[in-house]
Amino acid sequence: MVTEPTAENASAKMRTRDVNVFYGDKQAIDSVSIDIQTEYVTAFIGPSGCGKSTFLRTLNRMNDTIPAARVEGSIELDGEDIYRSRMDVVQLRARVGMVFQKPNPFPKSIYDNIAYGPKIHGLAESKADLDAIVEKSLRRAGLWDEVKDRLADSGTALSGGQQQRLCIARAIAVQPEVILMDEPCSALDPIATAKIEELIDELRGRYAIVIVTHSMQQAARVSQRTAFFHLGKMVEYGHTSDIFTNPREERTKDYITGRYG
Repeated sequence: MVTEPTAENASAKMRTRDVNVFYGDKQAIDSVSIDIQTEYVTAFIGPSGCGKSTFLRTLNRMNDTIPAARVEGSIELDGEDIYRSRMDVVQLRARVGMVFQKPNPFPKSIYDNIAYGPKIHGLAESKADLDAIVEKSLRRAGLWDEVKDRLADSGTALSGGQQQRLCIARAIAVQPEVILMDEPCSALDPIATAKIEELIDELRGRYAIVIVTHSMQQAARVSQRTAFFHLGKMVEYGHTSDIFTNPREERTKDYITGRYG
């Protein structure tokens, strides 16, 4: 039985209640309820195919792009149900940004990768405003000093780790409230991974951050709250330290100790 997060609910940026996801007749997520706070990095862990990435994608309606997908239950952002209200999906995805497993910079310059979102969302009134957003976003992503002299170069010419930080900067540029990260380090080497993890720690508190990771060590390093998924269910949620040192559920303990997964 999952213990519902209740003590911190008052500060939840996002709340999900009894969320089910179906792909046609197949149920991929079974009655998941969780609160996401700005104060903490929340990690989703679990074996491959357990539903953690599917659930992550419900939080900014990325599953809308899959014709057979159906979502039931309630998912609220600042108290507004993102599926049942008239919320514009483009605006939602600006507020709830996504960083994918494989870095996916646009085939544009470094500058234009960052400037694109603020332009289409009308966040800059002048070139000077746009310049300031680009610099601020790259600084927050820890990339400014590495690229400030080559902003006209293609974003795809950067190293893998730099490309991933560029994608994080691109997400930051549209002033999101939530950043979703779907295994953002799985394609990176250990040095680049360490930089991304440092960045996640620096961004904590400015944004509500949710990270899906296959690495339990990474979850332990970067998160303050962890949810363990298994077979489409959220088996356990709590303080990261408790999940890893004193899990309540036997299935969590088995996964943490390497008995399966």
